[in-house]
Amino acid sequence: MSNKIIQAIKSSGILGAIASLTVLLFGGWSGTVIGWLMGTAAGFMSGQNQNVYSPRMGARIGSLAGLGLGVWLLVASVVEGVLIRPFSGQSAVALPTTLLYGICSLMIAILTATLMGALQGLQGERQRLATLVTLAFILILFPFIDIQAQTGWIATVVQIQIFIMLALGLNITVGFAGLLDLGYAAFFAIGAYTTALLSSGQLNIAWNFWVVLPIAAGVAAIAGVILGIPTLRLRGDYLAIVTLGFGEIIPVAFRNLTAIRIDEPVSKIVAAVLGKPELVLCLVGCDRPFNLTGGEAGINPIGRPSLPIIGTFSTGNYFPWYYLILLLVVFAYFMISRLRDSRLGRAWNAMREDELAASAMGINLVKTKLSAFAMGATFSGFAGAFYAAYISAIFPSVFDFSVSVIILCMVILGGLGNMTGVILGAIIIMSADRLYLPQLAQVLKGFLNTFVLPRIAIPQLQDFLATSLDPIQMRLFLFGLTLVVMMIVRPEGLIPDKIHQAELHSEGEASNESLADARSQ
Repeated sequence: MSNKIIQAIKSSGILGAIASLTVLLFGGWSGTVIGWLMGTAAGFMSGQNQNVYSPRMGARIGSLAGLGLGVWLLVASVVEGVLIRPFSGQSAVALPTTLLYGICSLMIAILTATLMGALQGLQGERQRLATLVTLAFILILFPFIDIQAQTGWIATVVQIQIFIMLALGLNITVGFAGLLDLGYAAFFAIGAYTTALLSSGQLNIAWNFWVVLPIAAGVAAIAGVILGIPTLRLRGDYLAIVTLGFGEIIPVAFRNLTAIRIDEPVSKIVAAVLGKPELVLCLVGCDRPFNLTGGEAGINPIGRPSLPIIGTFSTGNYFPWYYLILLLVVFAYFMISRLRDSRLGRAWNAMREDELAASAMGINLVKTKLSAFAMGATFSGFAGAFYAAYISAIFPSVFDFSVSVIILCMVILGGLGNMTGVILGAIIIMSADRLYLPQLAQVLKGFLNTFVLPRIAIPQLQDFLATSLDPIQMRLFLFGLTLVVMMIVRPEGLIPDKIHQAELHSEGEASNESLADARSQ
């Protein structure tokens, strides 16, 4: 039993560090929200790390994990209110108030961890069903909890879910089929621009969003096939270079499609042969070249979805946007999981392991590769359509190479081929990029303005510190450093696919891990 207690406490260590960092940066009632989320995760992890034979045993182990997490939150709440706020130029919070925040966070962390731990003690399919129901309950209630706690995280969560869908789509190409795609943002752009052109009035048409959504996904799938055709004979680095070029071409094309004139090809050839340009028959843009994509200024406004009871989705009301992208992510997860377990998914895995052996087994490599590109691009098209409607404007600079790199980082960090790991990787990277780094920059700026810069007499040094110590400017450096550390410590990712994990570890390591698992049981 002592070993189980130690493992339960250890399982809350990393979660406690993340939760305490959240409280130190955001303060207030953020501890209760993160205690609710991390407490549930701590209870789940405590049940996964060991054998739980009954709900009572799971509740006991989960309560210990929740207690460890709650202590982190309690200490962080006191430190944030008493020390962090004054040092960042804000007014300090009274000690009773900070204790109230911390105690509430502690109680919620223990309660949720105990409940989730008890659910892990259920047997068979009941345990899986109870876990899924709890997860659905959390996802549905999150916007209401966010409003009550006044954390204001829902807008960031919407963006996180967009990139979760993109990461799930790229996982088909890279994780399932083993085709390295460095231009995945191109499909994101194609889905977004398809939605913009069909629902903004740019082409003098304004179709309904619900009609445009599958069209955007279909156009992106066709683009995936077009990309896949010239890469059928390529592997490894050569495939990556071609997809990189495709990803660079698409934003440039959208940026420059601002003066379009289409001539009838036969008359153009005849006019060129005879040397009489007046014989050319113009089809589009005769009097004035047509501006298709708006150039760098982009296309706006873009039509937004509407429902009978809710009405048209608006900018300030994040509730309908949250539930719409949540439904799209659930749909993507369900469809991709079915594809993974299908005959096509097994063909992708076989092709990833050995193309020659897969071909000898009767797998059509042409169809298999093209289907991987098409399916991955389809879900990117869904994400692009939602993104275009969500921000109601689209610009070519949004879809640069860094987007493809960040999405690939999500897949690698979470674990190639593992859908749950990919979702976790997307949450970690996007939370750090859109939530933690901006808040850290604000706290650091307050600290510099309050305690550091007034004590420095050299103006040049003041300017250097004010402009250089910005975590947002170091975001790509932090992402790169994270990947380097992951490749050294855990190259298979946070939640690896079993096949990738076996490939990246030697037989001796695998046998040692199996022996350790047997001893723990």
